[in-house]
Amino acid sequence: MPVFMKTESRTAVNSRRRSILSVAAMIRGSTLALLSIATVAFVSEPSLAQGPPTAEEYSQHVGGAQIVPAGKYRLDGQAAVCGHRPVVLDSNLDDYGAAYPGFLIMNPRLLSKVSTPVKMWIFAHECAHQYRGPDEDTADCFAVQRGRRYGWLDEQGLNQICSFISPARGSSMHLSGSYRCEAMRKCFADPKVR
Repeated sequence: MPVFMKTESRTAVNSRRRSILSVAAMIRGSTLALLSIATVAFVSEPSLAQGPPTAEEYSQHVGGAQIVPAGKYRLDGQAAVCGHRPVVLDSNLDDYGAAYPGFLIMNPRLLSKVSTPVKMWIFAHECAHQYRGPDEDTADCFAVQRGRRYGWLDEQGLNQICSFISPARGSSMHLSGSYRCEAMRKCFADPKVR
């Protein structure tokens, strides 16, 4: 039995206890209601509950996208490999390429309009996001250094990449094309790249 202060009557203490219990019950009820709403939201939208989609889930969601197993993707006859990650071919993608955790997405319709070095650079840029994170400058540098290291990118190819991106305006994601070109030229010329 609790010890009561002498100035409080037993009735006042019981009344206060009932008020506290009522508030606690309301909080518990609200918490359960919020948890129920959150559960329904997660169950009705599986991608929220499970994180980013897999290549298979992405392909099913967009419809008509083809999954190329890791190591099997080719651009103009050249192997384009990004570790153990598959490539999803999505002709309705609103860009040339994209990266999700665990897989790449390439748009064959748009890629058919650019030269082989540009295609390979786009692929390597998206691959860079798998290994180096979301930074666009880092992905650009990774891509040109990979091209130089693997032999598919030379000065002429770098000029084609610069011609491709130079008209691009800066955005919240990318710096202007001319700035990106200048930075990539420095990365390409880095004597430490082997």
